[in-house]
Amino acid sequence: MPPFPIDRYLLPETPIEAPAGFTEVRQSLTAGLPHRVELGAGVHAVLILPTGLARQWLHTDPLAVVSTSADDLTPRPAPPATPRTPALVGRVPLRLVVRQGTRILGSVPLAAGLRRVCPDAGPAAATGPTPVAVEVVVLAWLLHAGTVRGSGDYGSTLTLAWRPADRAVDAFGPPPINEFVWRRRPPAQRVESELGPGRLRYRYLLDKKMRRVLR
Repeated sequence: MPPFPIDRYLLPETPIEAPAGFTEVRQSLTAGLPHRVELGAGVHAVLILPTGLARQWLHTDPLAVVSTSADDLTPRPAPPATPRTPALVGRVPLRLVVRQGTRILGSVPLAAGLRRVCPDAGPAAATGPTPVAVEVVVLAWLLHAGTVRGSGDYGSTLTLAWRPADRAVDAFGPPPINEFVWRRRPPAQRVESELGPGRLRYRYLLDKKMRRVLR
């Protein structure tokens, strides 16, 4: 069977790995939730699940999967023709609360491949003593209902990577051009979108060119 015409334009599937310079941490969640992960330099992350539910977890199979990073990496199937029974609790709001001692530096939602610096440059981060800045990458996780209820080895795991965010980047690019300077450039040196019939004609030419490529 010949390959699909646009197959060469698709991005290859790349596994989520710890970037260079990051320390990878993989732990089993045998103590239940919340679960504390030491990151170093007096900074730690706490995995929490604020659902507000109790009875539902008591009557759930302890080996039932509550949340997994595999859901973020698999293609979304087409919606079924008939509605299905709702999932356990939908997409549960798993979060990593990054703290320095008792001071909260930031909150990181669990999403596969998410990269976040804590604290950010918000006003709350600027008050008080200078906090230790860390960068966290969410790599993978697997959470079973038994871990939500309490301690026990149910196969729940959490994998993340981190590094101190106190170093600048090694490569620098040109600074962005000021918006007002960009507007004063000659028309031949500007790329702008215009509304109206011209936009429809431009889209038609792009579609026509793409059809030639796919032949």
